[in-house]
Amino acid sequence: MSHPHTSADPSDPHGIRASADGTGLLLTVFAAVVALSLANIGLSTSIGPGKFTLPMQLLIGTVQAGLVAYYFMHLRHGDKVVILTALSSLFWMGIMFVLFLGDYMTRQYVVTG
Repeated sequence: MSHPHTSADPSDPHGIRASADGTGLLLTVFAAVVALSLANIGLSTSIGPGKFTLPMQLLIGTVQAGLVAYYFMHLRHGDKVVILTALSSLFWMGIMFVLFLGDYMTRQYVVTG
């Protein structure tokens, strides 16, 4: 029985090099993550606190996390179980944030006797 990632190359028996991303692609993604970090820093220093600063910074951070997960954590080459695991971890983390923020935002309404 052959492994699904085996290659015909005897120097690569497990097919690691065959399924690896190219160096150019990884450098491009890395440059995009660094550029988004610089954009985030520039947004916070040039504009300062404003109405849309936090949502824009959160959006930039989400895009960065998505790029890192998709390319550097190899979700791009992952099977359905790996992708389902990543999405379920995001789902449970969202539940934890909602519960934490619900507790934090309603602390002022607790009546102490």
